Amino acid sequence: MYQYTQQLTNPNTNYFIIDSSSSASHNDVDFKYYSYQNKSNKQIQPGDLFIYRRSGSASEWGNEFYLYGAGQFGEVVREDPLTGSDLLAIKNPYLFSHHLMKQNLRTFDWTFRKFKGKWSNFFNMNGITQINKEDFIGLLDRQQTMAPTDLTAEEESLAVKCYQAEKMEAYFINDNAKGIPTKAAANKFFSDKVKFNYHYKSALVANDDEEDLVATRIVPWDANQDIRLDPRNGICLTKLFSNAFTQGYFTFDDRGHMILSDIASDDPETNKILNKYQNRKIHMNREYSPNKNYLQYHREHVFRK
Repeated sequence: MYQYTQQLTNPNTNYFIIDSSSSASHNDVDFKYYSYQNKSNKQIQPGDLFIYRRSGSASEWGNEFYLYGAGQFGEVVREDPLTGSDLLAIKNPYLFSHHLMKQNLRTFDWTFRKFKGKWSNFFNMNGITQINKEDFIGLLDRQQTMAPTDLTAEEESLAVKCYQAEKMEAYFINDNAKGIPTKAAANKFFSDKVKFNYHYKSALVANDDEEDLVATRIVPWDANQDIRLDPRNGICLTKLFSNAFTQGYFTFDDRGHMILSDIASDDPETNKILNKYQNRKIHMNREYSPNKNYLQYHREHVFRK
C-alpha cells in the first residue's frame, strides 16, 4: 500500500468499492478510466481511493462477484452534458495478487456496514459503495496475505500493464521494460489469472488447497516472448504435478489426456503418483483451456521421450 501513503494519511480521503464492467463497449477501462453519473453521485472527489468490483452480472466466474484491484480517482478527462456522465482518469493503479471471491470474504470484518450473511443489497445498486478506511486497508491486506508479493513500485505498474495487455489479447512481453525486469510483474498477473480461470482448483487432481497450487506454464518463459501473458499457456496444477510437468515427466494430448513418459523421475513417490493418474483428463474449457499449439510444443520440446 506504499503508493497510497499520502492519501491514507489525509483525513479528507474517501474510500469506495466501485463496479466496473468487463464489456468492451463500456466507457470504463480498468485501471485507466472510470465513467459515472456526476449528477446523482456527488461523493467522488479527485484523490479518493477505491477498490474494483466485478458484479455478478458482469462476472466471468459463474455470476459471482469478485474484487480485483485498487486505484485513486484522478481528474475529469471528459464530460458528457447530454448523459451527465464524467470520465475520470485513474491514478496509482494496483492489481490484486489474488482475486477476492465470496469465499475469501466470508470471514472479513466489514466496518462500513454489518454483513448479515447475504450479499444481496450489500453493495449499492448504482455501483458505487462508500466504505471505511479500515475496510480499504483490510481488503488490500487480505489479498496480499492470500498471495504474498514483494514487487517494486515499477513492477507493480508493469503488472497492471500486463493485465491491460491480456485484455486486448496482446501477449508479448520483453525481458525488460525501460530497464526493469518484467518476469516478476508478469508472473504476478499470470499466476492469479490462471488460478482464477481454474476456480482456484487443480485441473488434474481433486485439490483446492491454494498453498499447493501453481500456475504452470506449458511453454517455458524463456522459449517464447510472444505468449508470455497468454493464460491459455497455463494450467493450474499442484506443486508435485507442476514440477513433474515442467521437467517433462508427463505431458497432455490435444484432448487433455495425460501421457506419461517412459523415463522415470528420480523420486519413487512421484512415479507412483504419476502412474496412478496416467490417462487422466484435465478440465478443459472452451474459453481458457490450454492452447493446442502450446501442448504440441510441450510434447515436442519438453516431454521426455
